[in-house]
Amino acid sequence: MKRENTFYLLQHVGMYTLIFIVFSPLLLGLTFWQGLMYSLINGVFHFIVDFFTGKLKSRLIVKNEVKYNLAVVLDYSVHLTLLFITFIWLYPNAINVVTFWDKY
Repeated sequence: MKRENTFYLLQHVGMYTLIFIVFSPLLLGLTFWQGLMYSLINGVFHFIVDFFTGKLKSRLIVKNEVKYNLAVVLDYSVHLTLLFITFIWLYPNAINVVTFWDKY
């Protein structure tokens, strides 16, 4: 549905961003404000990626299953790459901070 209706896409991105706001400080060792900034930037990127890959997937779902699956892989790859790049770009030293995982 989010491919055909921008309102549903905004709802999807809003939930995604809210979850990142809550969990990024806990899981990535960020302060609340750092997690908020990271989440909002990635929320914008998520909207842009889903908007364009959604259009691409809508065209391919009927025509070619292999190309559709490649578009899904491209979508996931772009999302993960952007998450990694924005984390390293915004907080290059954050990876050295003690995180939730190091406590247990």
